[in-house]
Amino acid sequence: MPDPTTEVIACPACRHTVRVPTDWLGQTVQCPECEATFTAPVRADGRLTEPVLIQAPARARGPSPKRNRLTLKFAGVGLVLVGLVSFVANGMVLTKFLGPDGGKEWLKERLEGVRAMGLAPPPADGDTEAEDDRAAAELAPKLRWVWPAAMALAVLSAAGGVCLVRRRGYRLAQLGCAAAALNVPHLCCVPGAVFGFWGMLALLGDDGFGRQSESSPQA
Repeated sequence: MPDPTTEVIACPACRHTVRVPTDWLGQTVQCPECEATFTAPVRADGRLTEPVLIQAPARARGPSPKRNRLTLKFAGVGLVLVGLVSFVANGMVLTKFLGPDGGKEWLKERLEGVRAMGLAPPPADGDTEAEDDRAAAELAPKLRWVWPAAMALAVLSAAGGVCLVRRRGYRLAQLGCAAAALNVPHLCCVPGAVFGFWGMLALLGDDGFGRQSESSPQA
């Protein structure tokens, strides 16, 4: 049975049905779906009048607030997962560089890929093993800072993801999205860029980020 203390009306902007308490009739209310404001109808001669639109939604063609909140939440969870995985993976590599050989042996095993990125000179003619030892020994101290920096970016990504989920901390959420795409070691930037770009788009489409909107009469 319908609730006698409420009336079901259609938002004049998006036609989403809204259940409005009878004591709100004739007052200014906000649609919880598109966030348009309108004057609720009144009952005259046993029938409801038409609601009067006061302010159209700011982004009439954009995603609905509810859908955008879900997008923020999924992107935020993705950033948190990417950040945690990146933190653990880069922390494990950092232990190699803090070991007795300073990461030389770990780097030597991956020297071919490092040379492909232009970070080390190609081996000269002669003793390749000796060239690899020398190149790894020279490059290891220079790359030691990469892993703590990558771990810091991972923490920033995860923190930004939490902000997206909670819809709090707009600037930190932006930094987290950017940090996820910049976290290059272990290719964490690939999924991080996906979630970061996704989250950034959702941020741009969320005018109410940082506040919780609900259907209520407007002052």
